[in-house]
Amino acid sequence: MPGKTFTASASTTAPIGAVWDRLQVPETWEGISGVDSVFEPRHDDAGQLVGFKFHSTAVGRQYEGTATPGPREHESSLTWNIATSEIEGWVRVDLQPLEIGTRLDVSMHVESVSMMASFGFRFIASAIANGFQETADHFAQSMQSDS
Repeated sequence: MPGKTFTASASTTAPIGAVWDRLQVPETWEGISGVDSVFEPRHDDAGQLVGFKFHSTAVGRQYEGTATPGPREHESSLTWNIATSEIEGWVRVDLQPLEIGTRLDVSMHVESVSMMASFGFRFIASAIANGFQETADHFAQSMQSDS
């Protein structure tokens, strides 16, 4: 099935600890490309976000998806495995401290889950590609609100 990976880097003046804390807030993930809303968040006993459902609109249709934890390293990197009826993949945010603030390296990999879904995949991939850097910039700026 077709697949595509997108990457972008952006920075915020928020310190790395504040950015990590914001990544534990479900609504923060509404800033990722293709996510319209987040609902039914799940947290572990330590308060870390460990999953959520989301709505996404692509090619004029709305989809419901799930995000489940992938590899993560405290205040360093966080990955969500994502799945809808049309695509699956992952979103990863790597954090690097800056002299003032934090650099966020945002990556997203999506692939079609079926032959039928692959017909619309190029439109979905094109929509993600066209705004991915802007999405990363907005995502990084959203980290400043609680810093």
